[in-house]
Amino acid sequence: MRQATLVLKIPGNWIGALSTACDLSIRVMKCVPRNSNGGQSFLQIDGPSTMTQEALVERIRSVEPTCDVQLSGAGPGRHVGTVEIGACAACKLVAESRCFLDSAISRENGSIQWNILAPNAAALSGLVEKIKTLGGEVKVEKVSMLRTASELTIAQERVLQLAFELGFYDIPRRTNLERLAKRLEISKATLDVMLRRAQRKLVSSHLGGIA
Repeated sequence: MRQATLVLKIPGNWIGALSTACDLSIRVMKCVPRNSNGGQSFLQIDGPSTMTQEALVERIRSVEPTCDVQLSGAGPGRHVGTVEIGACAACKLVAESRCFLDSAISRENGSIQWNILAPNAAALSGLVEKIKTLGGEVKVEKVSMLRTASELTIAQERVLQLAFELGFYDIPRRTNLERLAKRLEISKATLDVMLRRAQRKLVSSHLGGIA
């Protein structure tokens, strides 16, 4: 499994057009296909604190007239909700390539950052080629093997869980390495190695590296 960061421009993409025209920051947190060509996105939009929800909906419909918009206020200048469109080239490209759009965020000049999950290198390459074929611009900024917490061993998960529950990671700590080792009936040195190996996997997963 690969995880990749792509920066792209797709002709006619409403997110890029909206962020450029209205100076908005748009973050897509989930995106799912609808019917054969459509898609629905759950997103967060940040803009001027003076922009009302009604004004924002009007702006979105000005670049994507047929969309269905449902927004709620989440603080000054921040709105969250869903936008559903009948024809979504981005959703179709990702689905056809057997990839998953984990999240997306608008960048400068109408470009968009996609955080992609791909089953293999071929699927990711296929997605990049499909974007280019559509007339889009795409730059692959980062690719790495997907590492997840599920790759911890059973023993590592058990040790981390107990350490967390007993307050080893609290500030200040409610227990220390020695007491935790006694509770687990293992040596302090063994526990130290187990924790550091498990923590390295988790940190590597978060940073997109390989443990």
